[in-house]
Amino acid sequence: MNQIVSYGILCEDRAHKNFIEHYLTQCHPGVFQQNEQFGWQIKASTAKEVEDALPDATRQAFTKYGLDILFVGRDADSSESKQIEALKVKLSTLCRAHANVILMIHVQCIEHWLLYLQWHQQNPESTKNEPLEHIVRHEAKLKIYGGKLRVEKQLEKANELLADFDLNWLESRSGSFKHFHKQVVTFLDNYSR
Repeated sequence: MNQIVSYGILCEDRAHKNFIEHYLTQCHPGVFQQNEQFGWQIKASTAKEVEDALPDATRQAFTKYGLDILFVGRDADSSESKQIEALKVKLSTLCRAHANVILMIHVQCIEHWLLYLQWHQQNPESTKNEPLEHIVRHEAKLKIYGGKLRVEKQLEKANELLADFDLNWLESRSGSFKHFHKQVVTFLDNYSR
C-alpha cells in the first residue's frame, strides 16, 4: 500500500489514544497518519462524551476533515457479553454503521489488554492461555500501574508494555482485541482495492 491513510481518534482517555497510536505504528508501520486538526477539534474524556460526540464526530471526520478512518475507543465497563454486544449496537447506531468507523471496545477497560501484555512479558515461554478479562477494573489498573498515578506515569508504564508487543499473541488471548484488529485488517483490505 503506497497511499497514507488519514485517521482520527475519538476515545475516553489518553490510554486508549496511546494504545491506538502504538498499535498503528508497530502493526502497520508507515500506513497511517493522524489528522491533528481533527484531534484538536473533536474531543471526549468520558464514555458519555464519546457517545454524545460520536454522531457529529463521524459526520465531521469524513466531510470536514476528509479522514479515511475514525477510531472510536470506549470501555465496555462490563465483562457480560450481552452488555458488550448492546454497546456495540449502540455505538454502531450512533455512527450510522459507517464502514470506516472502527470500534475499539474493551472488556471493562483498556488495562485488560495491557494486563495481557504484562503477563506475556513476565511469562514469555508460557503457552498457557490465562484468561484475564474477568479481573475487575480496579484490580487490573492496580496490577498495571501499581497504584494511583498521574496520567503521564500511567502512560510511561503502558509504553513499556507496548514496546514491540506481540500482536499475534495478544490476538490469540483477547477476543475484544481480536475483534478490533480484524476490523482494521478488513478496512485495509478494502481500502487498498
